[in-house]
Amino acid sequence: MQNKASRSKGLWIGIIVVVVAVIAVALLHNNGKSSGSSSKVQTIKVGSGNDAQPFAYLDKSGKPVGMDIALIQAIDKKLPQYKFKLTLSDFPTLITNLKSGKTTMAMEQIEQNTERKQDFKFGSVGYTVWDTLLATKKSTGVLNSFADAKGKKLYVTNSTNQATLTDAYLKKTPNAYSVVRGTYTMEQVAQGINSNQFNVYPAPKYSIDLLNRQFKTKLVYGKAVNHSNAYPMFNKKADPKLVKAVNKAMEELKKDGTIKKLSNKWLKGDYVPKD
Repeated sequence: MQNKASRSKGLWIGIIVVVVAVIAVALLHNNGKSSGSSSKVQTIKVGSGNDAQPFAYLDKSGKPVGMDIALIQAIDKKLPQYKFKLTLSDFPTLITNLKSGKTTMAMEQIEQNTERKQDFKFGSVGYTVWDTLLATKKSTGVLNSFADAKGKKLYVTNSTNQATLTDAYLKKTPNAYSVVRGTYTMEQVAQGINSNQFNVYPAPKYSIDLLNRQFKTKLVYGKAVNHSNAYPMFNKKADPKLVKAVNKAMEELKKDGTIKKLSNKWLKGDYVPKD
């Protein structure tokens, strides 16, 4: 009787061990599947501005807002395989972060130029017209070229395409004009123009429109000295799949009128490239 009882007890223990093992394997399988599913959502660090109205800045509550911020969020919403995480800074730091790999993508009204093409990848869909105009007060006169700015004082924001264009002309024609450099807000630009700290501001039409509308600067401008658009920009090592996905999302957002709506909302006009 004792041997029979021992055999029965051993049998039950064996069955329990097998059942526990099966459950454990099933749990491990499910956990692995769940982990695999969640790992498919890749976090992408995206750089943008923290004090660049109306493109990318912090509102009174500290919340990131602006056209570029809204567009980043719209792209993120279209790409469930990615989760965008914002890294906000001034523009020069944005460029440095992208080049060093601290961020993978950046959007803050960034234009293409030869120097940037060497260091970064660009998206294929432009979202804001960035033709550079030379804004001045009426008393300074209308300027149609950098040659017309001879003897004047220009303001450019560090690391921008306008700074590159301004310096390129100076390289060919040394001492043609003087340059004030910085990371001014739009209000500071208006103050600089009004106080004659500088008298020429190379900028796109909507920046000039904004200054005139919001700060009553009454700036005028002539012909564009450079034709350009703003694009998403990527670190050189960015996954081509990410670049392709962002391009596709941008195409859809442009086609369905989302980018135009954002332009009208934040820039108070349609500044979306027609091409």
